[in-house]
Amino acid sequence: MLSVLKQEFSIHKKNILFTSIIIAAIYAISLICLWLNNVITSENMADFTAIWVAISFVVGSVGAFFITLGKGSGSMIDLLYKDTGLLMKTIPVNSLKLIGGKIIIGLLEFIIYVALFSVYFCLINLYVKYHSSEFIKITLSDSMFEYFSLFCFAITLFILAQTVLNFAFTLSKSFVKNTKWSGIIVGVTIYFILSFIIEITGATFDVIHFDYPEDFLKFWILVILFTIISIVLYIITSILYDKKVNL
Repeated sequence: MLSVLKQEFSIHKKNILFTSIIIAAIYAISLICLWLNNVITSENMADFTAIWVAISFVVGSVGAFFITLGKGSGSMIDLLYKDTGLLMKTIPVNSLKLIGGKIIIGLLEFIIYVALFSVYFCLINLYVKYHSSEFIKITLSDSMFEYFSLFCFAITLFILAQTVLNFAFTLSKSFVKNTKWSGIIVGVTIYFILSFIIEITGATFDVIHFDYPEDFLKFWILVILFTIISIVLYIITSILYDKKVNL
């Protein structure tokens, strides 16, 4: 497994570094705009700052999630639809280790982007604390457990989403030979199935605000459910990749 992790990291480290620099640059521009907004008191500057701050929040939260999910190091698209897949098929590496290594490096990539966003969020919080702002309103919790819970939820949700997509593309490559877009159709179907499972378990709750002890229990039910489904899909994906995928 260690050799797979080293190989996957060496393949994707440049892309991770490049994406990190782009995201950090967006955050830096946002912070500079906030500083200039205090120096240059004009309506146009305020509007530009508000738009750029909104963009940075979208990029840091939703954008980073989907960028890593679709094009990140955890995706199996390169194994299924690119020339590297043929090479990896000839290497005597267990598919569980191969796919597991990709998921771990993909998770590491996602955590890097989460760390960047966390630093940016803290700096924004400092700005709001010492400067009045008409377009930034942040309500923070005093509970570290809520932040830890949000982090755990984001990690488990990311792993679930990655395993669902990997399973969808592998299933598509195994049985639906037309195009890789069929994998997205399978993925959307699986998403609605998983949503239905989560709904009927009653494990949904407001992840931002906890009400002890009920929401605490619901949170861990959801995390455990996500983890179990991810493990099952990961194993099935590995079996399909070994037995059914023909490149």
